[in-house]
Amino acid sequence: MRAIIKWLVCLGAIVLAASIFPRYIDFSGAWGVVLLLATVLWLVNLLIRPVAQIASIVVTIMTLGLFSLVVNAAMVWLADLIVPQIAISSFWIYLFIAVIISVGNTVLLPKRRVVA
Repeated sequence: MRAIIKWLVCLGAIVLAASIFPRYIDFSGAWGVVLLLATVLWLVNLLIRPVAQIASIVVTIMTLGLFSLVVNAAMVWLADLIVPQIAISSFWIYLFIAVIISVGNTVLLPKRRVVA
């Protein structure tokens, strides 16, 4: 269930960004391309993002956690590179999508409690 919610958050972030900033996100195709980008972004966040966060832990600590947003924006950029039918033309849009994903995951997926 958590995986489906995370995928829906990725999809929602892309659709929200495309509706707010239509000049900066170009779809050359139908909504299937958006679904593909959401799936690729979900997989990148699942597989590559943890490694990138571990590799950048020192910089993240030095910036009090703000660099993690840059890492998340880089994951959106990587997903954009993998899906050539969508073109996002601004770093700020990558960052906006990353913030929406972070906020969505925080709101919709509360931390699990460990009962001791």
